[in-house]
Amino acid sequence: MFQKLKNNFLGKTVDLYAEEIRIRNYKSLMDFSVVGVVISIAVLLFSLLLKDVVTFKTEFLILAVYFIAILFLAGLLQKKRTRHILFAFYGVISPVMVMAILLGTFLDPTQPSITIMIFIGILPLFILDKPWRVCLYITVIAVIYCICNYLAKDFQLFLEDFIDLVAFYFLAAGVNFFILDDRLENVENYVRFREKSETDVLTGIYNRGIGEEKIKQLTEQKVYGAFCILDIDDFKYINDTYGHASGDEVLQEIAKVIRSLFSKNDVFFRMGGDEFVVYSVNCADESVCRQYLGRLYDNIKALQIASVHHTPVSVSIGCCIYNQGSTDYSTLYKCGDKALYQSKHMGKGHYTIRFLETES
Repeated sequence: MFQKLKNNFLGKTVDLYAEEIRIRNYKSLMDFSVVGVVISIAVLLFSLLLKDVVTFKTEFLILAVYFIAILFLAGLLQKKRTRHILFAFYGVISPVMVMAILLGTFLDPTQPSITIMIFIGILPLFILDKPWRVCLYITVIAVIYCICNYLAKDFQLFLEDFIDLVAFYFLAAGVNFFILDDRLENVENYVRFREKSETDVLTGIYNRGIGEEKIKQLTEQKVYGAFCILDIDDFKYINDTYGHASGDEVLQEIAKVIRSLFSKNDVFFRMGGDEFVVYSVNCADESVCRQYLGRLYDNIKALQIASVHHTPVSVSIGCCIYNQGSTDYSTLYKCGDKALYQSKHMGKGHYTIRFLETES
């Protein structure tokens, strides 16, 4: 029980599922900015409509402009797909916290503070990070607020604010630990479910649906590379002679070779039957492509699979290099398929490289 609480507080899930958490923190940054804009504008409108009763606060006008600027910044961060969105989040909310502290202390020393209390209370609902780090951030903000409050207000009002702060602090700490833990568990469950839906059950790499979708995204973004179709030679003979279980093992071993050779920036998946597809962003240059294909052939040829009595396994490959202009998945596949046909026409264990003719 203690170990589980310790792991939850340290937030090890954050490291395991960093990419999904990055996406969610980007969305939270957008939501936080929208909420900030709405609240700031609402306060400004309220003060304008009731100007005889409520004093117009320039600080909220500054906050509204600041939050609008954050929306544009968040859009820029998303385009760059920065991995540091979490630290950008802390950087963005810190000036807001400073403004909230000033509003509740030096800028209005005669009134009880409420703005900073609200921000401390709701912060864990927006940010998705390790609980200990969120707790540390909240603690630092609370300490700074206490010091400013003590310096700006009379002692009686300081005590009232301090009691309120303690209540909000423990509320935030509880929200941080329990709700944030549930959110991290939700991320873990979501990622596991997504991986199952995206993975070919037999080989453990992408299935056709998600693999094709990811290559389509790369072509839309004009990310150049080499599109390769791998076809296992005499796979029907392997199945008929040694059984389908042995054929499955051959597929699994070849998938391992592909996974070990290509990077996480590449896309590779099982097309179905005895075919695999690889889109390598490192192989837009022909010489580099030939080096990769050579290593791929050597590694597959070196496989020692006991269930097929160490029968040599080979593949035929059709490769289409896309290094200029624009294209789509269908055109890439047709080009790769033509190259594969040429390879098979030459016999077993050959590869053919073609260059995609594109529109500029």
